[in-house]
Amino acid sequence: MAQQFQQLGVQPWLAKQCSYMALHTPTPIQQRCIPAVLAGRHVVGGAATGSGKTAAFALPILQTLAADTYGVYALVLTPSRELAYQIIDQFIAFGAPLQVRTMLAIGGVATETQIDALKARPHIVAATPGRLCHLLRTFGPEVKGAFGHLRYLVLDEADRLTEGDIQRDVWALLRLLPPATKSRQVLLFTATLHTRLTSFAPVAAADASTAEGEVSVLAELGITDPTTLEVFVVREAIQEQGGMTTPGTARAPLDAEATNTHEVGNREAANASTSSSASASVFHLPETLQQHYLFIPNMVKLPYLVAALQAQGKSQSTIVYVNSCLRAELVRLTLQLLGFPVCSLDSLLTQQHRLDNVASFKLGISRILVCTDIAARGLDIPMVGLVLHYDVPKHADTYVHRVGRTARAGREGHSVAFVSEYDVSLVQRIEKKTKTTLGRWRSPAAKETAILPLLDEVSSAKVQAKQQVEEQFGARVRTNKTHAAVKRDARARAQTAAMAQAHERRERREQERHRRGAKQRETHEEEREEGRSKAAASPPPEKPVAAKRVRSPAAPSASKKSKTTATDAEASSSKLAGSATRKKVGKIAPGR
Repeated sequence: MAQQFQQLGVQPWLAKQCSYMALHTPTPIQQRCIPAVLAGRHVVGGAATGSGKTAAFALPILQTLAADTYGVYALVLTPSRELAYQIIDQFIAFGAPLQVRTMLAIGGVATETQIDALKARPHIVAATPGRLCHLLRTFGPEVKGAFGHLRYLVLDEADRLTEGDIQRDVWALLRLLPPATKSRQVLLFTATLHTRLTSFAPVAAADASTAEGEVSVLAELGITDPTTLEVFVVREAIQEQGGMTTPGTARAPLDAEATNTHEVGNREAANASTSSSASASVFHLPETLQQHYLFIPNMVKLPYLVAALQAQGKSQSTIVYVNSCLRAELVRLTLQLLGFPVCSLDSLLTQQHRLDNVASFKLGISRILVCTDIAARGLDIPMVGLVLHYDVPKHADTYVHRVGRTARAGREGHSVAFVSEYDVSLVQRIEKKTKTTLGRWRSPAAKETAILPLLDEVSSAKVQAKQQVEEQFGARVRTNKTHAAVKRDARARAQTAAMAQAHERRERREQERHRRGAKQRETHEEEREEGRSKAAASPPPEKPVAAKRVRSPAAPSASKKSKTTATDAEASSSKLAGSATRKKVGKIAPGR
């Protein structure tokens, strides 16, 4: 079994570790990405949730780390703390023979502890961008020096890390890290592959206060040569939403179809079509996933949720997704008062409480997990049989990541969306973008006869839960809202100041342009005036006398010449005759 990993270039000791962890056959995304990473390429990998993307970058990183074990060798950025913990666990398991040193740079942990850990030069660092950015800004040189030997930069859930507020932290972090070297590889992995992750065309910057206005995600990450990038998309019932090329060649014969395995430099036509829309995506949905909806009034969601959970039985794990932290705690407390083994996961909880709840759910102590979208990405909980959308997500990619918690690694899974009168347009948008159709959920738990007996009991529990939520989390919610408002105001002021500065710079440039133009016109006018003055002071130049042309007489023609000759002859004859007469007269006169 380990030979299949060795055929990809994985060394025997690492392939043996895979077999110890029950990884006997590489998944399609692993078969495509591992050889490319080992070959020193930048890689973008897109595959369905639960397809082994973490091992696709962890295995080649550990193999090259074995030859050079100094300093922070790999930095893995994630959008959530729980995912960072999970990634570190996998690096520790795969890298046990190396005794790999790891470190977490996430919120909820004392900064002094994290600084000490960075000073120890760990091999692998998993971090959320905000916390690591804070450490680099606050403790500058001593933290920055730890990343001087950085060989790999990994963005797990890259689509989330390159959008919204978190993108600002990522860009700021990249500017604080040492400059990228030619040997540094960038690896991007996600289940929803946006074209901004595969195209070098610039897109609108998330931060309106930035001077750039538009940025290229790949260029910001240090990928400037298209010939060094390879994009792999494993299609397992993939639904395409604009922007990916037709199937290409695969590196190995696989059941799943691979697209775009060529270098970006060989797919210029594809880039031309994808760069037109930075939001186009490829959505990856498992074939074993069954998707349903239940249309119910908004006011009776809780009774329907209780009925659905009762119908699930005690052996199956269920994740319930909501859209706010406060609602997560309200639903969790209501279910807890009704006797369900339930825990929650949201940002109102302390970090230790969040870790304990995740462990409780993974171990089966708590059969139900009520959470926000903080648990929608990356968490590997293999035995989740049902995902319930208590609140319909606002974006299709969030929906894809939510349902990705079930139907993992070829197992069957179910997803049910509670659709109220306010959610119809959201569901239609999700169906359109994922190119799927949600079927109506026809479970006995969805019938009114199962709901009516629960109304009073659920309403009473909900009232008690509201009181407890206010007591436990009310102050923190108000504090968070205040901090969020302050942050929004500060960001608005920063954007206003940046816009004012940009306007001022434009005004200065315009004024400078007008000043230069006026000065040039003034200089030209002075030169013309000086020329006119000189012209008036100097005498007018004498006009040169033109030499008359003497035309030579034309040669007479033959007829004229003959006439002239005759006339001359006659004149000569007359002169001779006159001369002779005078002589005769002179001779006679003396005789008289």
